[in-house]
Amino acid sequence: MRNLVIEFIFAGALTSLVLGYGAVGAILLLVGGIMLSLVLSGHRSMSFGASKKLTTINL
Repeated sequence: MRNLVIEFIFAGALTSLVLGYGAVGAILLLVGGIMLSLVLSGHRSMSFGASKKLTTINL
């Protein structure tokens, strides 16, 4: 879910830059960068309800 949100933000930023809305694109790039850095650092507010890492498989 969070990856999809970040992808939409970056897609919106690139679309805004291509269409000539530089200020909107720059703001979306900034927001997307902040969200991506929070996800990569494992910040709790970006977990979207996931209580544990989803990379482990319990068999």
